[in-house]
Amino acid sequence: MTADSTYDHDALLDDAHLEKPPSDHYLTRVKAFDNIVRDCIRVSHGFSGIRSPTSRHYYASVLFTALITRGVSLAQLMPHTPWAKKLIEHWDYSSMAGIARTMMELRIAFYYLCVEPCSHEEWQCRWNLFNLHDCLSRIRLDIEADRPEKSTDLESQADELRNRIRSNAYFQSLEAKTQKVLLKGRLAYLSSLENIAVRAGIERKTFRLLYCLLSSHVHGLPMSYYRIGEEEGRGLPTPVEEHRTGLCLSLGMSVLAHTRDEMQDMFAAFKQDAEEKLQKEAVLETSSDLPIPDNGMAVGETVALPGSEEILIEITRVSEDVFESIYRYRATNDVVLRRTHSKKDGSALTQFDVAFWNVLVDNKPVTVAQLLELGAVRFAFKADHLSRMLKLKVWPQTES
Repeated sequence: MTADSTYDHDALLDDAHLEKPPSDHYLTRVKAFDNIVRDCIRVSHGFSGIRSPTSRHYYASVLFTALITRGVSLAQLMPHTPWAKKLIEHWDYSSMAGIARTMMELRIAFYYLCVEPCSHEEWQCRWNLFNLHDCLSRIRLDIEADRPEKSTDLESQADELRNRIRSNAYFQSLEAKTQKVLLKGRLAYLSSLENIAVRAGIERKTFRLLYCLLSSHVHGLPMSYYRIGEEEGRGLPTPVEEHRTGLCLSLGMSVLAHTRDEMQDMFAAFKQDAEEKLQKEAVLETSSDLPIPDNGMAVGETVALPGSEEILIEITRVSEDVFESIYRYRATNDVVLRRTHSKKDGSALTQFDVAFWNVLVDNKPVTVAQLLELGAVRFAFKADHLSRMLKLKVWPQTES
């Protein structure tokens, strides 16, 4: 392009062959990959807030999050994606290959550290080898960045980790030559990625094929650019670009689906426990700001409680176990909130005046339309009559 030439936008679009849609087979993969990424995000959100019961569960949540993050990046790069708006569809499976290989490696790490059965001693050995590898990698980074002074603490940590590994019973059962290699911290795993991949459900031949293809693009080796031309490497849609882009998406779908299923198996019981705990806490929360009168009240009897300058509170015993509280606005005597109390079932909000209360749902302001939708879900609540604040907290929904 010369200094006085103009930018031919139409020619660029013509070169990109935007008028030629990809095959139905490719578009099916795009839709499937989009669905699996979104489903993994949903599963991840469903397990948020659950305290990790074991170290395996903690690293499962970390690795699953990392895997989803790469999945979103892959979704944004794939041509004809619903995740991004583009001027043209840029076909570059070479860039997607790096993300796809990382996703496969994260899948292997997830299985190795979080799912695969092994003794406690072996798991501790695996974990401390990860720690040692991470520590020494950071030391090398500081040295290359000409900041060796930052590595002092890391060197001490590395020595401590080596001592832990040496005292590990499983490590001591390994051959002396293997021990020597592992203590150098260059290897993060006790066995090869290939062998772990096979144990994780990836066929050996498939792993070797994918790792060879994807790695050549990760490292920018000759295989990744020697044949740039009409069929690949120019960002244009071609059969080769479409096929290998689809291959990256298929690999991504596979590792996401397997890891999602294992996450659900690992956290299902703890999710149920967390929901039950949340419900119990919600009952305590909703009843703590207004005490239930003692059983000396007769059924049908009403008593007044200290309210505020604006609000009058009346409690009526409607049955042996159920009490009803009514909040009245003193200026007009209008009912602005009605709730029930039960020692068996806790508190329930049956009526409130939207205009009177400052309502927050999950600590966020809401519209009237959003409040109407709450009728279909369960929620906890807390009414502060002094500040006229009504806080609602939606309980996680259990799938049927």
